Amino acid sequence: MTSIRERAIQRTTAEEGATAEVEAVELKDQIAYSPADLFRYEPGILTTNNGRFGLAGFNVRGNDDNRVSIQLDGLEMPESYEPTSSYLNAGRLSVDLASLSGASVVKGGDARHGSGFATVNLRLQSPEDFLSPSGDDSYASVMGGYRSDNDGLFENITLAGRRGSLESLLVATNRNADATKNHVGDGKSDDTRGTARREPDPGDVDNYDVLWKLQKVSDNSRIGLIAQKYRISSKLHLFSEEGRRYDDYHSDDNITRLRLGIYQDLAADMPLFDDLHWQLDWQRSETVNQSDMIYAGYNRQVEREYDQTTWQLKSDLSKEFTFGVPQQVAYGAVIKRDGHDSLSQDRNLDAGTVAKSRFSPRGDATRFGVYLQDRLALADGRVSLTPAIRYDSYRYDLDDDALVSQDYDGARGDAFTGQLGGTFDLTPAVQLFGKTGWGFRAPSYDELYYDYNGGRGYRIVANPDLKDERSRFVEAGVRTQSHLGSAELTGFYTDYRDFIESGVSASIDPSNYPYGEFTTENVDRALIRGVEFRGQLDLAEAFGAIDGLYGRIAAAYIEGKNLKDGSALETIPPVQAVVGLGYQAPSQRWGGELTGTFVNHVSDHDADGASFAPAAYQLYDMTAHVALGQHLTLRGGIFNLADKKYWVWDDVRGLNIQGDGLDRYTQPGRNFGVSAQYVF
Repeated sequence: MTSIRERAIQRTTAEEGATAEVEAVELKDQIAYSPADLFRYEPGILTTNNGRFGLAGFNVRGNDDNRVSIQLDGLEMPESYEPTSSYLNAGRLSVDLASLSGASVVKGGDARHGSGFATVNLRLQSPEDFLSPSGDDSYASVMGGYRSDNDGLFENITLAGRRGSLESLLVATNRNADATKNHVGDGKSDDTRGTARREPDPGDVDNYDVLWKLQKVSDNSRIGLIAQKYRISSKLHLFSEEGRRYDDYHSDDNITRLRLGIYQDLAADMPLFDDLHWQLDWQRSETVNQSDMIYAGYNRQVEREYDQTTWQLKSDLSKEFTFGVPQQVAYGAVIKRDGHDSLSQDRNLDAGTVAKSRFSPRGDATRFGVYLQDRLALADGRVSLTPAIRYDSYRYDLDDDALVSQDYDGARGDAFTGQLGGTFDLTPAVQLFGKTGWGFRAPSYDELYYDYNGGRGYRIVANPDLKDERSRFVEAGVRTQSHLGSAELTGFYTDYRDFIESGVSASIDPSNYPYGEFTTENVDRALIRGVEFRGQLDLAEAFGAIDGLYGRIAAAYIEGKNLKDGSALETIPPVQAVVGLGYQAPSQRWGGELTGTFVNHVSDHDADGASFAPAAYQLYDMTAHVALGQHLTLRGGIFNLADKKYWVWDDVRGLNIQGDGLDRYTQPGRNFGVSAQYVF
């Protein structure tokens, strides 16, 4: 059940700022295969890809990595740990799409999550998503499908049941695929070595996800248990890394995430709250990246690990009352403790020796946050104002040992932030909205303490003195909704102070590091600004077309600058628009959509001196679904209909490869997907 608290908070967030949302049925109809497909048709939201290491996280309005808060049923996903190295990278998207009931994005500031940046909320399936509102009930379904862009097969089983006051759910999904193809081929028959390789490095990418929930429900309460295990493994032959130094280069990478938790929702007329939600979660994420090769004539194996163990206690409460004007007060707190550990083992298999080290000291990060928000209804509900205030603190406690390159002191900091949001109904169909405020982000474990000196002519230098990142943001827009459809236009501006930038060139000891020294530092000021538009039109109402025919459009223009030197922020995506023409039969039994995605070129200025700036491109996808009777649903789609050769900027930014090697970074050509679901 979605509590009153959840509904009220979701409504407030949606009314006062720009959001994006996708539901499970949409993902099924789009033949979505991985989290990369979550926001495929949402301009301004990208899924970042780290090549060999898979999906890293989300890029929202030019903010990526740990600047984007990713919440999975209220639990913060593990941090990104991606040092400047070809041997280790821990991403944040360790969840399967089939376990999700939907996802939403708050694109701007959100006081409830302590950020002037973006928040992605991933919602796990629950028993009530499949069961009738009351009475004993059961649900069972099996689903399978295929995607040709990676020769990926998947199988899913979903079971749910209610007996009396007990509800349960089991969702189990397995996927087996090859490495994703590019426009040239699948790489299986190509043995070209080095940076000139045009086809992808071949291999297998497999994952499974098991989600279990058990909950006891009553008219005003729900208390439950959750357990989830996700694992993804990738085994590749890295022909593209072979050449002057490496031969017979293979990778074996794994991410395993385990979560256990307890939660409660309570609706009660109490002096301090009408609605209460709390949850206690434990989570462990383990990343193991193993590289095997012949290096300088000997058999070398590099095994690098990063582990993050999390305890989180979170509560959210709300109370409605009238004190002069109707209002709803929402407040809550979160305390989170993360244990970080990394280990590198560099083995000479011929000599039987191993060199051990850590990229960062072992450490614990303790974070605490508390917020208070009051939504005031004015002018008979035509106007709303929502002031909010938040306090955050953090502390790093380190355990230096002989495996780290130097001794570090811990770090700590705190901040008060706040925001003011509001809406104004010009007419019953037209609403103005906006919010402004301040944001705060503590430096991550990776940004503070990653240090590497492998004796190979380059070095990455830790910066434990990084300052907290601060932001000031303004977001405003107008939306309309009527029998014809809906539309929304939003403008936003965010000014960052002490913006944290990684991979900055440093010159500390150039004589010993001819290939360069790199560090992380604060940029005095940076800004990101832009405009977004979205709309949907019922073509039957507007033009008398057949009932069920609709059109939709979404577009985003974003720019970002480092105000210290005037350079562009590489994380900013190019201008993008998505246009769709679809049909949904009034019976809801079948439908389809033709979608066009239009992406502008990347200018030389935006590429910031990199040797490659992708050209503009247009993509066309077609999907369809049909229900055959009450039990069986078939879905299919053809993607990149025109077989366009193109590059995604977020995958190639900073790339300095030229010639044939650029083809290795192209996206798949024309491909298709199919799925079948049977509900018993």
